[in-house]
Amino acid sequence: MPSQQEGPSSSGLPPPAGGPTKPSKSKNPACPKCQRRMTVKQVMPVLFASGIDDVIFGCVDCDTEQKRTVRRD
Repeated sequence: MPSQQEGPSSSGLPPPAGGPTKPSKSKNPACPKCQRRMTVKQVMPVLFASGIDDVIFGCVDCDTEQKRTVRRD
């Protein structure tokens, strides 16, 4: 019988890369362009998904925006 590697989820699949993550309490992400901390610009609930939000972070210095999907606490 072949052995299967099981991930931490109950389905046996590894968690998706870049999928919903638990938000960091103390840190906002660093800007990919200038490496400064980004601020929260907008939070929107994801339609048809309970407890998940899309958060848009923005850099004050270079106006770069980044969207992340996070679980609501």
